[in-house]
Amino acid sequence: MKYVTKKTFPKKIIIASAVIILLVAGALTYVYAFNGNLFGWKASNNVPSGNNKIDYGPATSEQQKAGTNTKTSSADTPPAPTPIPSSTKKNVQVTITAANQNGSILQIRALIGAVENTGTCTLVLTRAGQSSVTKTAGTQALSSTSTCQGFDVPTSELSTGTWQALITYDSHTLTGSATKSITVQ
Repeated sequence: MKYVTKKTFPKKIIIASAVIILLVAGALTYVYAFNGNLFGWKASNNVPSGNNKIDYGPATSEQQKAGTNTKTSSADTPPAPTPIPSSTKKNVQVTITAANQNGSILQIRALIGAVENTGTCTLVLTRAGQSSVTKTAGTQALSSTSTCQGFDVPTSELSTGTWQALITYDSHTLTGSATKSITVQ
């Protein structure tokens, strides 16, 4: 004859489960009752309320003018190339943006203040009593400027001390240059 036995859960498991459910429900009720402030921590003040609502509508003419003024006065925008008297070329701003020694390599980078993908960048390093070192690189156009493709000069070609770096940029329509003192270790 077969006996049917009922499985019952121990009372301890039932009581522990009930306590956990009550604690979670109590915490959620507490947070809801105090508008998200839990244990004295205040909710973020970054939520717009009242008159501080965000207007997602089209920009007003005043906002558009302010944006245009910001764009034109931005430091990220280089000055426009200027004509050179008695020349068909215009003068463009060239800026040496990096000159760092990375182990046995001197890395020099430059920015050109116009969008150009033609032309040549030339680096000339000079130091009194030393032979000058000359390197050339192409250009690469970016969104609002261009860059010399970079110069990596082995320090074995240079003696330790301070060198003068001259970077010139020359294309069919633009020319410009920049200088910087560089210490080689």
